[in-house]
Amino acid sequence: MKVSLGRPVKVNNFLTTLNTTLISNRNLKKMEARAREAIKKISTYVVSQGCH
Repeated sequence: MKVSLGRPVKVNNFLTTLNTTLISNRNLKKMEARAREAIKKISTYVVSQGCH
């Protein structure tokens, strides 16, 4: 599964619209990696529980 927030320009345009601080490409990639690991752990847990 691929986890991505989109192109950095797209993310920063969205953040500009919200009037918040922009994110560097390097930090965006780090956040995507953390999100990817969290999603993997959660999905593995849900599958092991039988998806009730």
